[in-house]
Amino acid sequence: MREDFWSKADYDLLIRLYREGMTTADIARELGRSPAAVATKGSRIGLYALTREELSGPRVSVRDCINPVGPHPFVSPGIHNRTCTECKRSAIFQAA
Repeated sequence: MREDFWSKADYDLLIRLYREGMTTADIARELGRSPAAVATKGSRIGLYALTREELSGPRVSVRDCINPVGPHPFVSPGIHNRTCTECKRSAIFQAA
């Protein structure tokens, strides 16, 4: 199993395979990672929070959240979406 950092290509492949309906175990085999690592990463980037319809959009991609405290990757349904759902609910964004 791989233990290195996730690359943009890894994220894009995760999204594509999930979109195609592959199981977590199948995706893990394709990426050379454990099913737990795939499930955790998919959850952390918000992949499972989007509907299949939202994921089928042509501009779905992994983008960096614009959180000034800690930018991190998340699945965005379009270029207009630059803040993840979790950060939108945080105090720093609510105060703005």
